[in-house]
Amino acid sequence: MSASYAVTSLGQLRMRPTWRVETLHSNTRHHLYWITRGQGRVSVGCITRGYGPNTAVFVPAGTVMSLELPQQIQGLLLHMPPDPLAELPADPFHLRISNIEAQANLTGHIERIEREIAAQAPAQDRALRGYGLLVSTWITRELGRQEGAILRDRAHHLVEKFARLLSISYHTGAGVADYADRLGVTPTHLSRVCKEASGKPAHALIHERLMHEARRMLADTDKSARLISEELGFSSPAYFTRAFSQFTGRTPTAFRSSPRRN
Repeated sequence: MSASYAVTSLGQLRMRPTWRVETLHSNTRHHLYWITRGQGRVSVGCITRGYGPNTAVFVPAGTVMSLELPQQIQGLLLHMPPDPLAELPADPFHLRISNIEAQANLTGHIERIEREIAAQAPAQDRALRGYGLLVSTWITRELGRQEGAILRDRAHHLVEKFARLLSISYHTGAGVADYADRLGVTPTHLSRVCKEASGKPAHALIHERLMHEARRMLADTDKSARLISEELGFSSPAYFTRAFSQFTGRTPTAFRSSPRRN
């Protein structure tokens, strides 16, 4: 359990290569971003919105997302394991928290989790689950207030369905037409609603998710570029190299040999 909970400051996130956070990706744990200072944009489920101080963004495990990390950003990221007992929401949310007591409570819950992880005391798993339930309770109450909630419109539901398919099919070589067919719409309509919701057409979102995974595999594994190209659904290693170079400005080999792999 202790290995599944983690707390990271947003300042620490900024010290990592920007592509790890700022391009479309997904995580195996739930992420709760608590932004206390700064402003930028966050994309969750391929829907992009602005954020400002005192914004809570919950991203369920497996949901595609990206987050801008400007210089002035401050806040905390809470990683939480998928735990049915925690009763966390199945859908993402984006809330501006205006209530000062609610702001302090969330900060306190996350900081207590951080201290518990650092302490490595007996019964830590039980304590972390308890603190996780407090965070879950906080979420339920704030969602119940509906203060500061950013609601979805009808077109967003289609984009979210596309995003769910993208999270599990990005590596299959499927194109916009394939996704549109599965969603029962035309490729033109799918690209239009994606552009309206995220600022990017469907094909760009698919490519961005692919390129994030390509960089992750090059940085975190010893797999060859040929094997990576096969696993990501590219028709040939040469096409993969060309697509990667156009997107990142470097060949896969040059990226892998870079010290920071930015």
